[in-house]
Amino acid sequence: MGRIKDLFRRDFGEGLRKKLIYGGVAGVLLFGGCHKTNGEKVEIRPDEAYKTSDFSSDSDEVLLARMLFGEARNCSDLEKIAIGYTAINRANDGKKWNGETVKEAILKPNQYSCFNDGDPNKEKLMNPYVDDKEAFDKCLIVASNMLKDKYDDKNTGATHYYNPSGCKEPAWASKMIKIGKIDVGDGKVSKHIFMRER
Repeated sequence: MGRIKDLFRRDFGEGLRKKLIYGGVAGVLLFGGCHKTNGEKVEIRPDEAYKTSDFSSDSDEVLLARMLFGEARNCSDLEKIAIGYTAINRANDGKKWNGETVKEAILKPNQYSCFNDGDPNKEKLMNPYVDDKEAFDKCLIVASNMLKDKYDDKNTGATHYYNPSGCKEPAWASKMIKIGKIDVGDGKVSKHIFMRER
């Protein structure tokens, strides 16, 4: 353990932002900014490395994790995956207005409310470790696995969603094919209603 701490100090000292992949036994291990959750590897950087005011400089993985954190951090993993797939489905639907990459789809204006000016989640996305490091690390794991195709699309092609407990049905919903809520396991359904474009 001492050797790992020494390597961490060497690689991350003096403000360097190098990447560290930490493996090891299952469970949670925290020290000097490293985090390992439930036996899954997650890329770890110093806490300030996730602080940004320019989302366009993020990798797809980090940007998707920010989106999951802003839109679904209090949802089950299956619901996070379904929400994340809306961006992937938009990027792959062949419609330029939806964006042709995951990054474009997420950053299109007024598409994912957590990135909108005035949304209280936007500030949290700019430095997620300040708000909830554990939740953001989980979102990083889910985003990484999604982009590696480790999960199936649980939302059956949805490109849009909304949370009926947080707002009335949006005007755009009438132009969509309604998929509905999805099964998230243990006899529960998602908080969000999913839809796809016609």
